[in-house]
Amino acid sequence: MGLLVLAALAHTSTAIAEEEENQRRRTLSAGTEAMPASPSSVDGINTGTLSAYTRAAARVPSVRPKCTGMRWSVIAGIGAVESNHAAGRTVAANGDITPRIIGPRLDGSGVGGNTTAFTDTDGGRFDGDTAYDRAVGPMQFLPSTWSGPSGSDGNDDGTKDPHNAFDSALGTAMYLCGTGTSDLTDETQLRKAVLRYNNAGWYADKVISRIRAYDQLGSDPTNGSTPVGSRAGAVVQAALSKKGTRYVWGGGDIHGPTKGGFDCSGLMVFAFYQGAGITLPRTSQTQRGVGTKVARGKLRPGDLIVINNDGTWGHVGLYVGDGNMVHAPNPKRPVETAPVTTGYWSQYDWDIRRVL
Repeated sequence: MGLLVLAALAHTSTAIAEEEENQRRRTLSAGTEAMPASPSSVDGINTGTLSAYTRAAARVPSVRPKCTGMRWSVIAGIGAVESNHAAGRTVAANGDITPRIIGPRLDGSGVGGNTTAFTDTDGGRFDGDTAYDRAVGPMQFLPSTWSGPSGSDGNDDGTKDPHNAFDSALGTAMYLCGTGTSDLTDETQLRKAVLRYNNAGWYADKVISRIRAYDQLGSDPTNGSTPVGSRAGAVVQAALSKKGTRYVWGGGDIHGPTKGGFDCSGLMVFAFYQGAGITLPRTSQTQRGVGTKVARGKLRPGDLIVINNDGTWGHVGLYVGDGNMVHAPNPKRPVETAPVTTGYWSQYDWDIRRVL
């Protein structure tokens, strides 16, 4: 699969400009057009990889503000053709993939159809080969391309690793967008973007066919009608990815569990930063001050529900649709989904905050 990107890499001479770090991390504008989120599961795509696709698409409005129409399915189309979504590999919670995906040596010998030699550019750092380059990672970047502006830190760990699902997915999104104005809902512009990745007609046909199939999947039902916007969907997915993590008072920050777990507001801090690049205040009480107030009857996935169950507005959950929220309830139960519009939690006063 690694050879699929070679024609595009040789054909493309204009590098994608490096985004400033503060721009990459800035809060996404609430007015940005929302694209459909991924379903909670897709046959043939493990949950970690699917989360990486969704999160990368959600970040595009901040890292490539001139690029519209990016969605999880576009990134997944590339991932399907390049590595079958890292099939047969293990994807850790932070996105690290083992064993690594490394293509054949690009020595021009004709293996995989390659007849052009690509001598080593990374000293073997990414591909373990000090003589010739090899395409690496689930999106099969050449080391020389990854070492340039396309290299991305999609999981905010301070490292740009093409073998990481989050990093490589964001790098793919940025590469497809380019630096100019583009609308990937337009078929002509979408095809042009895919050809930028690999300048071969058969390749574009195959990728776009997968994109169309994924687009038809839509997103999971929410509260009955509206699909989850890509940013809200990414926040929901980030929170759901931590189901089963134990409750720890004061636990959780933008990077994940601390002290071995999450409390209710710490889970929200993690989900909003990981899904949308938004840093929330730390406590449920201060989270009442973010976003705009929403009536109970207007709930939609991605809304914060601050609950006055103890007289101090001491609990918060994230609405995920179908009358449920994901939350870190108490020391006796880990992060879970629970009914919120009916049952125990419905009896209390709520302050619903719409951040996205």
